Amino acid sequence: HLLEAGTDVRRIQLLMGHRSLSTTSRYLRIATSTVCATPSPFDLLPHPVPIPPAPTPPAYF
Repeated sequence: HLLEAGTDVRRIQLLMGHRSLSTTSRYLRIATSTVCATPSPFDLLPHPVPIPPAPTPPAYF
């Protein structure tokens, strides 16, 4: 609940009394709704301008 509320992982580690962050990470579970609501860093990237297709050459007969 602390992690979902925005508490820093290091602070959670200290509150739980763990020496190692890997020990604390065993207990950290995030609700699926929280994960799904997190924006992807890729969403922040600018969208590239599409390149127009090359004109077709004239048809000679």
